[in-house]
Amino acid sequence: MLKSLLVVLVLVGASLFLMTNAADTHAQGKKAKGTIELIKSKDGKYRFNVRDAEGRYLGGSTVGHATEKECKEAAEELKVVLATANYVSKTSEDAKDK
Repeated sequence: MLKSLLVVLVLVGASLFLMTNAADTHAQGKKAKGTIELIKSKDGKYRFNVRDAEGRYLGGSTVGHATEKECKEAAEELKVVLATANYVSKTSEDAKDK
């Protein structure tokens, strides 16, 4: 009986150890691939820039937001849209004239 209890405790301990390490490994695997900079502009409005892991500019907001919170919410919305967006090819009006 004591042997069985010991085996169960060892198995439970090993399971907890593995689950804890798996969570830590998963969290470490979520390395940031870039940054979103929240910037207060000269006009007092907030805009964001998106940069890759090397700091290269990828895009940003042209619309000014009244608060930093609103700016962050817009960036979060962009993240959601980009995760599921489809590509559509278009031609600008200027290019159509040429």
